[in-house]
Amino acid sequence: MQIATHGILASSASAVASFSNVKSLVFDGVDDFVNIADNDNLSFGDGSNDSAFSISAWIKATVKNFIIVSKDVSGADEYLFYINSLNQLSLVLCDNTISNRRSRNSGNISSNYNNWIHVVATYNGVGGTNADNGIKLYLNAVQVDSGTNNGGSYTAMHNGSAPVTIGNYNSSLFANGHIDEVAIFNSELSASNVTNIYNSGNPADLTSLSPISWYRNGDGDTFATLNDNGSASNNGTMTNMTSGDIVTDVP
Repeated sequence: MQIATHGILASSASAVASFSNVKSLVFDGVDDFVNIADNDNLSFGDGSNDSAFSISAWIKATVKNFIIVSKDVSGADEYLFYINSLNQLSLVLCDNTISNRRSRNSGNISSNYNNWIHVVATYNGVGGTNADNGIKLYLNAVQVDSGTNNGGSYTAMHNGSAPVTIGNYNSSLFANGHIDEVAIFNSELSASNVTNIYNSGNPADLTSLSPISWYRNGDGDTFATLNDNGSASNNGTMTNMTSGDIVTDVP
């Protein structure tokens, strides 16, 4: 799919004028997460080949092992976007298990904890042994990928039955902090796309970039359902959370 490379603020004046971000979700680091039912449009591999995808989110993390987005069931993982145990931003691609993985990591980003930041992971879908070379990571619109953490044998992600979750990996690691404006794209966002989404630190309308799924995390939502503002109608469900977890602390 070809996506626009012009700025998202070039969309209609009425769309820009009507866009407002006043809500986010806060996660307790214990068992809070958002569950998004499995759908083929949220898988980007078939066991033999990968396809391109990207994930964008605003986060306010408090500690390491901060899960942003994952698609996994124990022993049948697909992808994981998170801050790892070394305080590195990381995108992990899994060939049916996290033991068979290709990933890219940033340097230590712990100095950004307790502050709102914009994070993006993109993947060009190259697949195979060199899949990690197709990953790019961005922090506040600056490319920050600098290393890998590979393991096992990797061919491609599988199209599994796991849900997509925001704030949870494998029911064992959870986000502690805030997450807002999560978007998943079935394309590799360009650096200029990322700059436009970052929008000098102000969340903006993503409509012109055609996300598959886009969760406003409170804006326009009624507990416990998060509306999918993308093209795929993959609504999310706030799980082990209360209406009080929709808050007004935003980027």
